Amino acid sequence: MKAILVLLSLFITSILTAQHQPNLDVERIKAEVTINDTLRSISGEVSIYFHIKSAVDSVFFDAQNFKSINLNQFKFNYNSEKIIFYHHFKPNKSYKINLSYQAKPKQTLYFTGKLGDSEFPLQMWTQGQGKYTSHWLPSLDDMRDKIEFDLTYTLPSRYKLVSNGSLKRKTEHLNLSTWEFDMQQPMSSYLVAFAAGNYIEETQNSKSGIPIHNYLPIQDSTKFKSTYTYTQEVFNFLEQKIGVSYPWQNYKQIGVRDFLYAGMENTTCTIFSDEFITDSIAKNDSDFVNVEAHELAHQWFGNLVTETSAKHHWLHEGFATYFSYLAQEHLFGTEFFEHQLFTTAESLKLRSDQGKGQRLLNPNANSLTFYEKGAWALHALRNRVGDKVFFEAISQYLVNNAYKPVETDDFLAEVQSLTKVNLAQFKQDWLLQKSFPAKEAQLILKESPFIEQLFELKALRERPVSEKEKQLKEALLSKHIDFFGPEVALQLISDKNLIEPELLQLALQTNHLKTRQVLIKNLNKIPHQLQLSFEELLSDESYLTREHALLKLWLNFPKKRNIYLKQTKGQDGNIHLNIKLLHLMLSALTNPDEAYQPVKDLVSFTGSKMPYQIKRQAFVYLFQLNYFDEESLINLSEDLSHPVWRYRSFVKQLFTEILKDDAINNIVIELLNNDKIHNRSKLKDLLKK
Repeated sequence: MKAILVLLSLFITSILTAQHQPNLDVERIKAEVTINDTLRSISGEVSIYFHIKSAVDSVFFDAQNFKSINLNQFKFNYNSEKIIFYHHFKPNKSYKINLSYQAKPKQTLYFTGKLGDSEFPLQMWTQGQGKYTSHWLPSLDDMRDKIEFDLTYTLPSRYKLVSNGSLKRKTEHLNLSTWEFDMQQPMSSYLVAFAAGNYIEETQNSKSGIPIHNYLPIQDSTKFKSTYTYTQEVFNFLEQKIGVSYPWQNYKQIGVRDFLYAGMENTTCTIFSDEFITDSIAKNDSDFVNVEAHELAHQWFGNLVTETSAKHHWLHEGFATYFSYLAQEHLFGTEFFEHQLFTTAESLKLRSDQGKGQRLLNPNANSLTFYEKGAWALHALRNRVGDKVFFEAISQYLVNNAYKPVETDDFLAEVQSLTKVNLAQFKQDWLLQKSFPAKEAQLILKESPFIEQLFELKALRERPVSEKEKQLKEALLSKHIDFFGPEVALQLISDKNLIEPELLQLALQTNHLKTRQVLIKNLNKIPHQLQLSFEELLSDESYLTREHALLKLWLNFPKKRNIYLKQTKGQDGNIHLNIKLLHLMLSALTNPDEAYQPVKDLVSFTGSKMPYQIKRQAFVYLFQLNYFDEESLINLSEDLSHPVWRYRSFVKQLFTEILKDDAINNIVIELLNNDKIHNRSKLKDLLKK
């Protein structure tokens, strides 16, 4: 009998793996969570309040790889993915389940930095995109389930913590702080989040009275103004343009180290990559506005109304992308907006012409499709039905579907209710067709005189500079230099026969940052006549320009290498030390007899506490120096399991390359034999290859 019950349990579990529970309505999850920063683990006491619509014998909740689960009310089974509760649950009746758990998540909850370090202190944050919150909190992975979450966190007092909803109270006991948050409206589980670390806070209010809380690490406390320059204005614009009041109690933004994406729109609590934490110079290279507006727009598109499945993912990303474009149009002008559309249309058409176009309603579509093609679909729809109908339909769609799961037809029905335009053709052209409707996009774009001029400028690409000198000069002197300048720069440096540097000098004298940046980044041979002009870029209002200027000047004028290094000594550059790291490599190459210290400094920047962007660049420079010692190889091996997949892929590729060197290969084998190296099985697989 026991064997039969076990088999039955396994059978039920396999069915539940992908099953939605239509008879279960989870109304509230209340949890008291304790975070252990030393063990990098989490535990909690959870109360789940739910209503049964019709009689069932079991319900389940998602819980991934928990160490332990305890409760006394119902019989249950746990299969490392789901907790299944067995009971004769009666129809139209409400229940409450109390349970406790412990977990040490391998994903979704991340600990970055080093405990006790002053320069790169420990940060703790979550990333539950899609269906991953259940790795640290019992919940429901299905996005269709909307739940009110009220979460309380206890952790060491040295940290400040932010989470969803309003902070009701904070209490202190011994060396611990308890933070109690309250959500008033339901949301999908994947939008539950927290972030904690050594942060400071600045608060402002929207025009409608919504509190906006902005956070920065203590060491970046001087960067509030440059990082959050447009926060209040973007918030006010989106609330007005969308036509629906911000649907939550407050809004928070916090930058974290080693974040997996640019940003994530957790309900009331956007977490974003620290690469967008900028000073007054770095903001010229990595402005937060696009990401900020995109994630804020998600508070309506994705959080207030949520897709039923990935097939309708454009309802999140396409809408957030388009309203981010609109916010930037409000801030920077119509030409900026039109140029964004032009640039993305070029990318989409190229993919389409290569036979790589995708349907918007393809659940497996790539980001370019969901984000950019989705935004273009909205712009085309707006063009077909007119502004009045378009924006009224947006508001109506949000109001009528608030806190509900939605599909594409729900949106189209709202638009159709306000117009006689047949949307069947729109759906076919933009949502169901793989190819990008380039002709329609081009017709829309060419309504702008500015875009017409840009088309004409780009049409000159194949002609030598000698035949288009007049047009290029006019473009550099145009009021549209922001958009024409970089294009002219690209055309100038792509002409191998360009000998006369007059146009290069003119491009530099326009005093346009992006034009200078394109020139120095792509120009390999600096004319001697322009040496002094290019040397001025070492103090440019862009850390990226300074970085490229240092490298290109060092390469072009060997006799002045020490002068350039002296001029840039002590500069860190952006938050990921782009100038400092380059300076170390060039110092080692310039003065081989004194290379020991800069090389060892580079090795120190590969340590486990470092942000992955710093480690990646340090490893690149060590590769160029052909230097890998035991310490750097141990650090590199540790990152074969790094949570950021792009960096993890880089580490694997780098290891594959350096293991071709017999000397490095032998060092790695010795480290393996002495059990000094990480990710042994992954490394052994690479050695076999």
